[in-house]
Amino acid sequence: MTASVHYGSCQDRESSEDITSRGSSSSSSLSPTTSYNCYYYISIVSAAFVSILLFLLSPPSSSHHLALLKMAEHNIIPDPSAYPRRLFITRTNTTIPVLGFPSVSLARLSSTTDQPLANSAVRHAVEDLQIGYFDVAPEYGDGVAQERLGPALQPYRKDIFLAAKTMFRDEYGSRQDLENTLRALQTDHLDLYQFHSISTQDDVDQILGENGAMKTFQQAKLEGKIKAIGFSAHSEPMAIQMIQSGLVDTCMFPINFVSYHYGGVGQGVLDAAIQHKVGVIALKSGARGRLTTQSGDAVHVPQSFHHIPEWKRQEMINYPVVTSPKYYTWYEPEDDPVELHKLVLWALNQRGVSAVLPPGTMDLLDGISDILRGKSEVPKLSEQEIEGMKRRYGKMDIVPIFHNRSVSGTKVST
Repeated sequence: MTASVHYGSCQDRESSEDITSRGSSSSSSLSPTTSYNCYYYISIVSAAFVSILLFLLSPPSSSHHLALLKMAEHNIIPDPSAYPRRLFITRTNTTIPVLGFPSVSLARLSSTTDQPLANSAVRHAVEDLQIGYFDVAPEYGDGVAQERLGPALQPYRKDIFLAAKTMFRDEYGSRQDLENTLRALQTDHLDLYQFHSISTQDDVDQILGENGAMKTFQQAKLEGKIKAIGFSAHSEPMAIQMIQSGLVDTCMFPINFVSYHYGGVGQGVLDAAIQHKVGVIALKSGARGRLTTQSGDAVHVPQSFHHIPEWKRQEMINYPVVTSPKYYTWYEPEDDPVELHKLVLWALNQRGVSAVLPPGTMDLLDGISDILRGKSEVPKLSEQEIEGMKRRYGKMDIVPIFHNRSVSGTKVST
């Protein structure tokens, strides 16, 4: 069966990026009528009153209560203290909330008539879930996700940490891609710009070489068009090389329980990131394992793309991928809510991790938000819970989404 989907951009030598469901009827959070109700406004007024009262009863030197007073006075949405915050960009002492919005979930809204759905999804994430960190890429739906996100995020842009990516490895292509992304997102700058899906030595050599994309990034930073430089990777050796270059502020990498325990992937990146003071976003934390041709739908590759380089299209042909029939992700997400939440908490409790991007579907976002929102610290897992996770996944017949094993006839290792 061939999946009728739009393309994501982590379809590296082994994968297709998360592509998510469009306004599932089971997801009441996407209804335009649910974001505004009397209970919401009552809660905002109550929160403001409590914040001011706490400030008046606390020492005026407390920076936390000064932040609360500012929120109460200006009714900042999203609330910057809604989630635990962690240091992300050491150079500028920038913190972010531990949960981001998976903008790939907008990639299936391919028609301009779908913009109200995108508006509703973003409004729910910002106003109801209080999410203040958004990540997107042109490869998500071949430009669709960023085109939908721009207008939807416009009312909240000044209070959002916004990150984007480029798949282009050369100076000229990445410059054009950056300008297109700024236009689509209706903003004059990005808080973070990232090299997308670094997987091979050629990727690293091209990016850092003469006329490579790093030149675009550094020039854009001087121009104020980007505030920080980062990358995403699916190869542990390549990620470590990028971290050790000293040229990046952040790293996105799969910090996944199954890949870590049964594939040997993740700790090397975390160690290097800690050593070089590079912030880490945990990708694929909610993944159970890799899909097979029997459990997933084949992805059709078109004759051309608008926002994805030709070499990437050829790679998608040479290394075919499948996606989840239910969630449109290129891996099998854990859909047992209790177990999914354990996977996310495990990733967040790994030393060096600043935040997670959840599976790219709105269907799972609310539940993950619920276990983190309103907390001052990320909840810990007990040793008994971790041992239970090992037993659960150890007996499953699954292949980790990333691992350091060589499998004949495939390209599934890092």
